[in-house]
Amino acid sequence: MKIGDNILVDGKFPATILYIGLVDDHPGEWIGIEYWNQQGKHNGYFNGKFYFQTKHQLTGSFIRSQRIQYGNSFTQAIYKQYIKAFSNDYINHDINYSIFGKQYSDYAVELSSIIRIDLSSQWVNEFDDNDYIYNNLCQIKELNIRQNLIKNWSQLWIILEKYFPKLEILNVSNSRINFDMNPSNEFINIKQIVLIDIDNDCHSFEYILKYFPNLIDIHLDLNHLTFISENFINKIKNVTNLSLSDNQRLIEWDPFINRLGLLPFLQELIINNCGIEQIKLPDQVDSNELFQSLKYLYMSDNKISSYSSINELSRISSLISLSILRNPIYGLNQFENETAKQMIIARLPNLTYLNRVLISHDERRGAEIDYLQRYAQDYFDNKLDFINEHRQYQRLINKYGEPLKPNKNQNIEHITTTVPMLDSKFKTIEDVDRFCAQLFCVS
Repeated sequence: MKIGDNILVDGKFPATILYIGLVDDHPGEWIGIEYWNQQGKHNGYFNGKFYFQTKHQLTGSFIRSQRIQYGNSFTQAIYKQYIKAFSNDYINHDINYSIFGKQYSDYAVELSSIIRIDLSSQWVNEFDDNDYIYNNLCQIKELNIRQNLIKNWSQLWIILEKYFPKLEILNVSNSRINFDMNPSNEFINIKQIVLIDIDNDCHSFEYILKYFPNLIDIHLDLNHLTFISENFINKIKNVTNLSLSDNQRLIEWDPFINRLGLLPFLQELIINNCGIEQIKLPDQVDSNELFQSLKYLYMSDNKISSYSSINELSRISSLISLSILRNPIYGLNQFENETAKQMIIARLPNLTYLNRVLISHDERRGAEIDYLQRYAQDYFDNKLDFINEHRQYQRLINKYGEPLKPNKNQNIEHITTTVPMLDSKFKTIEDVDRFCAQLFCVS
């Protein structure tokens, strides 16, 4: 046990050791830790004295050594997950692998046929020396060691360079790995990397991703991205799918998300729950220069409240699918939600899916006509400024004709009538339209 070790507390809570020693007025040896995701009691400052410094507030605590577990080596995790012949009695820190190599030789053929290794939640803490096991895994294309206790990136570099030449997918999520040395080579075969919840910021990802030059699929969710740098963009030029969800302080669309628009092959962008309040593309940039390949945009659970943000998205001509659930642009009831849905559809002419639901031809036609008439008064009041803001309005006029001009001085006759009780509630605006047509004999 030493400072910097990653451990499990009570067998289930990952943490990092930051202090070993005495604590004033509390007898015996104490271990100062920082929990990864659990609420602690302090930041290392205890009873008027600093013992250690946590990275985040209220994640520190003192525990006794008896509560600490260290996880499994890679070989032990392989035994547990894939070699069923061994009982748990054999899985311990005192295994002398050399004395029973023949005992698992019968399973070498099975291991050599595996192309995907999943050791998630096995809390791998080291890559121990066992060439017999590794030599039968050199064909694997996917390595998932999510939820691990690996301490340094050098441990990963060595194992990737030595034993996994065909690896294409690497998942080391839910970990806290330190940067200690550079690899001797780039990992040119790896196409997908998953680094969810590894407590890193943009600068850290710049360092990691430069060693994976051919990535096309990147997942950096649940980290501490607060900005996107130009250097970061330069490291991921080939990416087609990028997920940044739950980086809740990545608030600024302009300039940070706009920088992602410079990625020439980016087709899918996932930025759910990032605190984004407004979408704004630069006025001086041609719309074809940003997000030129983007087809799928997922940004639910943000703070988009204005249709001006949707108008901006109309400049991304390749966009065919948008998910924007649980944003303030939607109302508090079903009628308001349906209205928001129609206004979004009408503003995005190439959209095929909204919130992962196919937009029918009739639904689009109804939404566009309703949009035309809803803003008719604003259009006639100030055509030039209105068209500049509502980029799709002129296109819809060309498609359907100019809306009826509202008469501001028109006297509206209020009609009182008895409406029969309905068997069911209205579900869509189309239901309301049909009912009104029947009620007032409108054809």
